[in-house]
Amino acid sequence: MKTLLIWGAGDQGTVTMDCALAMNVYSRIDFLEIKGKGCREIPGYRIYQEEEIDLDDFLNSYDEVIVATGDNQIREDRITLLMAMGISVATITHPTAVISPTAKIGRGCTLFANAVIHTNAAVGMGCIINTAAIIEHDCIIEDFVNVSPKAAMAGHTKIGKSTFLGIGCTIIDDVVVGKDVVIGAGAVVIQDIPDCVVAVGVPAKAQ
Repeated sequence: MKTLLIWGAGDQGTVTMDCALAMNVYSRIDFLEIKGKGCREIPGYRIYQEEEIDLDDFLNSYDEVIVATGDNQIREDRITLLMAMGISVATITHPTAVISPTAKIGRGCTLFANAVIHTNAAVGMGCIINTAAIIEHDCIIEDFVNVSPKAAMAGHTKIGKSTFLGIGCTIIDDVVVGKDVVIGAGAVVIQDIPDCVVAVGVPAKAQ
């Protein structure tokens, strides 16, 4: 069995831990707090501080590292650093997630319970695919996207880099959502959304 470091000791870190435990492939799991993000109590687990360690030696002491924060930019920065250092970046997949054998999943993703990644879908690097999210056939999710619980994408949709999809939002087929977009909770997206906007409502409109 392998050792895992979860880089991030907040809420995202704890749910990532549960997902990793369900995989039953890690003999030890530790946490590294992201400087400036704070941490929560995680009984029974060791939490290290970034400013108190030699990062190179420390990271290399684990078989795999997963970055666990909902902040897309911080997640990108830490994963980029890990890859530059040659550290093995984990992909954490809950055993109840349903992933088509034709789907492609990038490094550093976390796929939570009951998520569905369907036929020919592609999920980029460092994405969070949350509980019961649905990514239908032929969808493209670019790098460092955060998909909230029960968000649903119909076939052939495309989600740009570093976008956040709010809880329970729905995106119809063939829609393109730009990069650095926030789609609000419960929004229904029926047309393309440009880069760098917040879109809310039914139907969703850029603010």
